[in-house]
Amino acid sequence: MIGTHEDAGAIAGVSKTQMHRWAHPQDSDLITLTAAMKLEAECGMPCVSEVMAAQSGFRLVSAEGKAPPNCMVTAFAGIADEFGEVSGRVADAIQDGLVSPNEHTAINDALHKLAEAVRVAKGTSASLRAVDEMRRAS
Repeated sequence: MIGTHEDAGAIAGVSKTQMHRWAHPQDSDLITLTAAMKLEAECGMPCVSEVMAAQSGFRLVSAEGKAPPNCMVTAFAGIADEFGEVSGRVADAIQDGLVSPNEHTAINDALHKLAEAVRVAKGTSASLRAVDEMRRAS
């Protein structure tokens, strides 16, 4: 998730008031394609596109055919798995008191995977929140 409407507005290049209007489905003002792309790039997930697809009864799927996690439990499980991997790599590395270059690389790779799991969870959270807000407004 990006944060507040003010944060999102700064990323999209619009005011927080404009972000509020775009966030409410009852408002006739629609988000611009440029703003949607900027927000999705920042979030790392196609959150706006997912809401648009859901509103039409569709769901996005990646080019590889994978659907993003559709619940926070799945997304948080991904974070927990990757955090466990980081913890294990660090524990193995510091066991002898010296961290080798290969161990640094393994830790860095595990941290990269953890960061990706966090990015996915943030996108899932933002998407679910947006879909929920859309349903409440209907």
